[in-house]
Amino acid sequence: MRFRISLKRPIFLFWAILIYVPSVFSKRKSGDFTLSGLNTEYVLDSFAVSAGKMGYMKAKIQSKDPYQMNKDLYVRLIEDDKWPLFEKSPSCTEKVPYGSINEHVTQQRKAIKYEAEVAMPLNNEKGTRPRYFYFVITDCSLEFYMHDKSIPKLHYRVETWNDGSHLAADESHLKMLHTITLLVGLIVAALLGLGVVIQLYENSSVHAAMFWVLAAAVSDALSSLLEIVHLKLYAGNGVGSYFLDALSAHMEAICDGLVVLLLLSVAAGWTLPSDVVRVQHNATFIQKIIGGLKSPFGALSSPSATTYFAIGIIVSHIALAQWGRIYNDDFDSYHDLAHLPGKILMFLRSSLGLVFTGACFQTRIRCPISLHAFYTKFAIVGALWFFSLPVLTTIVNTFVVYHQRHVTIGVWSAACQSTSILLLSWLVTAHSTSYHKLSHMSVAQESLVDSLTSASTSSREPKSFSMMMGNAKIE
Repeated sequence: MRFRISLKRPIFLFWAILIYVPSVFSKRKSGDFTLSGLNTEYVLDSFAVSAGKMGYMKAKIQSKDPYQMNKDLYVRLIEDDKWPLFEKSPSCTEKVPYGSINEHVTQQRKAIKYEAEVAMPLNNEKGTRPRYFYFVITDCSLEFYMHDKSIPKLHYRVETWNDGSHLAADESHLKMLHTITLLVGLIVAALLGLGVVIQLYENSSVHAAMFWVLAAAVSDALSSLLEIVHLKLYAGNGVGSYFLDALSAHMEAICDGLVVLLLLSVAAGWTLPSDVVRVQHNATFIQKIIGGLKSPFGALSSPSATTYFAIGIIVSHIALAQWGRIYNDDFDSYHDLAHLPGKILMFLRSSLGLVFTGACFQTRIRCPISLHAFYTKFAIVGALWFFSLPVLTTIVNTFVVYHQRHVTIGVWSAACQSTSILLLSWLVTAHSTSYHKLSHMSVAQESLVDSLTSASTSSREPKSFSMMMGNAKIE
């Protein structure tokens, strides 16, 4: 069987899309707000400047109607060490002393709008660490005089620089991080692709598990590639590409979902023949749903509670990735615990981790003794993947200083994902352990079939999922 693929044209078209799409889907740091007696201040933005460097901020504030109380309208710059005190202060007046720079906002009539511009230096030249700066607009007079009806809606646009670059100090690690994960993903995908071709050539058959892990590796690599391009664009213009960054987050979410489903499927006994895993009687509803994952492709071909469970996992990860962009659309904050969708994601992962651990030990009990050691190790490794990030994000958000949180979580998340893909690649390609000798994924088997006798039926006929490619089978 010969494969002939021309790479030059697809790669050229792909890079052409990356160049032209950003101009269509680009975004700006902007928003609308209205001050009032109850909300006398509004946080415009925050930005991290590198140690020993000088940054710069420029804000434009517009309104359709004039802001009559111009006398007490200020943009205040608060440094990160003063920010907790600023937040805890009960009144706007008490917060004023924590501003290191206070710029008065005076609007001027321009065409049909009223406009004001504010610029501030972000001085961290003597700093030994990256420093966060917060930009807050306040009108403390509203605490004493109720003028809510006469306060117009304000529109703002903020631009920031870190030593000439729009890339903040806490994002400077992202290019190297995504380059490493891109290389890992591409290498794994290439090796798995080569393994698929070799198995098709030697056995005219290849197990679907290899394609499953291949899809996860490609999703992870593509996520990193898209984010690298976004970072490059963002460093130059402070805008980047909302489309590419969002697509990167969704690719990462899909990769997470695929890893979750593969871990749960193997935990449920996928690829182990029915004569190896004893049928479980009197199973609970949850156990039946997870048990259905022992034949994942069979579940897709005949809709059941297991099918909806699997689809729900993928859809929920994608939905949470998009929801998280409401809170931060500069860079992917998919694994961020600072917002509600991030917290829900960590709760979901922890819950699925408990399900995974339970499924592993349920399958271990019903397996021969020779597989007990494998499932114990598999449960430990899988549990580390499920629980490490929720635990780490909780610790980081509690004990780590603000400017180091995103770096710590991002690096650990990327390391976790790359490690899981490497381990799953080993799982579907190695053939030396007792698990591989009994599993359908082993090339030593005469027939590679993704089938198991269903725990909910007494039929002894196996269900199978296969696609014909000439004389080659993907099973």
